[in-house]
Amino acid sequence: MTDLQARFARADEVERWDTLVAANPTAGDFVQTKPYAATKATVGWTPRYLVFEAAGAPVSVALVLERRIPLLGRYWYLPHGPAVAEPASTHAHVVALRKFALQQPGRIFAITIDPMLEDTEQNRLATTAGPYALTALGARWRPGIQGNTFTAIVSLDGSDAELLARFHKRCRNMINRAVRDGVEVREYPANAETFAHMHRLMRLVGGGGAALRLRSEAYAETFWRGFSDAGLGRFYGIEVDGTPALLAFVIRVGECAFYKDGGSERHRTTPGMSNLLQWRMMRDMRDAGARSYDMLGVPPRARLDDPTAPNHSLAPFKLSFAREVTEFIGAYDVVLRPGAFTWWQRFGLPITQRLHRRRYRDLDLY
Repeated sequence: MTDLQARFARADEVERWDTLVAANPTAGDFVQTKPYAATKATVGWTPRYLVFEAAGAPVSVALVLERRIPLLGRYWYLPHGPAVAEPASTHAHVVALRKFALQQPGRIFAITIDPMLEDTEQNRLATTAGPYALTALGARWRPGIQGNTFTAIVSLDGSDAELLARFHKRCRNMINRAVRDGVEVREYPANAETFAHMHRLMRLVGGGGAALRLRSEAYAETFWRGFSDAGLGRFYGIEVDGTPALLAFVIRVGECAFYKDGGSERHRTTPGMSNLLQWRMMRDMRDAGARSYDMLGVPPRARLDDPTAPNHSLAPFKLSFAREVTEFIGAYDVVLRPGAFTWWQRFGLPITQRLHRRRYRDLDLY
């Protein structure tokens, strides 16, 4: 793939962008879509749309989030990009990306990539040594940025019976119990009433409290409305006494589905409700064309028994469906101007983070 080139997307390509994202080698990702770009635009990022092509034929597309940093120039971030899953392809994309960025005005000083490379010994070796080493391109490893660097992914291939057989026995029993109890899962419209219920239930996750980290209500509603209006997101829930006791928001982009948000009022739920809710969403996503279902966030394998690990309390439930943790290799800062990047790390990033939180009441720059 030595002739791989990067360019900005044409107007017609931006118009059908989400279809192009679904056709990526990684089979679709919600953090590369136009609704995600539109949400990020409300908190200070400028979306750019890149196409990588070889011999005039598209190979992949990538969303770029751009930030202008005073005195330094421009900073680019590719959420889960480039959208390839092998070291050789990742290396070729970074070569093309670096060359393209250096040709742009406005002094791009660094690009953060977050590729979906699984964290295997072979991939770690390939990205640090040999012909596909990213370090030779000025890339410096950093922890993954998105919440599913460590995650639980369920294969949706097969019939209902084949899918159920992959779940833990206790999970299957809980689904069956909820069915026997007559629990019904329904869809909800993406409107103000549903949003209000979702905010309420999300604040109760893990018992609520100070440790709960949630985006602002305005950010969440822009996100939910954008994906719902684009036909990519759907709300599901279960009612108890006429009001939702559980709600979840699920996204499908091409062959990939994602359990993005959820919440429940524990004292109003009965055993098996949450399992049945996930089972319904998985089947609907499979029937719509998804082949995988990402439950978005568990601790790394080495910290599954560590109660201080992020997402520790959610891991047993999510892994009762997926059985094992999937780990990705993390992100890389591709440094184009070392002096500016050093200043960015020491001073610019902390200052930008503080200003971002203060201005947008947002959790984090990313």
